[in-house]
Amino acid sequence: MSIVNTSLYPLSDAARRAAIVETAARQLAEDGAAAFPDFVAPEALAEMVAEAAAKFGSAHRRDQMLGFNPRGPLADIADEALRNRAAPYSMWILGSDLLEADGAVQSFYRSPELMALVQDALGIARLHTTADPLINVNITYMGAGDQHGWHFDDNDFVVSLLLQAPETGGAFEYAPEVDTAPVEDINAILDGASPRTRLQKVEAGTLLLFRGCRALHRVTEVAGDKRRMIALLSYHTEPGFVYADSVKQNGLGRVSAIAA
Repeated sequence: MSIVNTSLYPLSDAARRAAIVETAARQLAEDGAAAFPDFVAPEALAEMVAEAAAKFGSAHRRDQMLGFNPRGPLADIADEALRNRAAPYSMWILGSDLLEADGAVQSFYRSPELMALVQDALGIARLHTTADPLINVNITYMGAGDQHGWHFDDNDFVVSLLLQAPETGGAFEYAPEVDTAPVEDINAILDGASPRTRLQKVEAGTLLLFRGCRALHRVTEVAGDKRRMIALLSYHTEPGFVYADSVKQNGLGRVSAIAA
């Protein structure tokens, strides 16, 4: 069974693959994000959804109010009032070690075809899977009332695959290229009163590449009984990369893998 929806993304066809990469690279340059709707074949997506749903009971619950995290030049001008603006981080996160090594999600994450596409679209010479047993590919679940507040990413880029959309809410909203913005512009974004924000359409099966280190972004509050489920795929330019224990503790509530 092919994981990629080859009818829409014929990556074995050199000319059509080049056009797909060119479009994605242009979107990243212009908008800071590139979306590949229906990237995963329906049968493969159904298998991933089933796997993620079955593992929900093992996910770590994260309920925090975190202060604003300015990045780039903004960090030099952010005042105390801005830094103290807290945002909710409410969700469940599943550690990579709890996914089946040969399951659909891990197989997708390690697919050379996927990695090559991401690498070329981002214009990176070489990408590697991370060696961290807890953070390589993770599943995030958001139920009614959950949200992921405004923030910048620490990583240069994020790769995600939406597995299941909620009934309502759970929209991906972002403001690109604002790490150089004045403080008043950032406050306007956080207040929900800025023309710089935009919504990125993301439906189940959409692969999204996003440069979140320069873009403020959030996931709006989820409503309804259907959970939002998304796979976050962590790649790195350095082979053998492992995250700091503080990152694992903060996200997963532990620093060691759980023995099978």
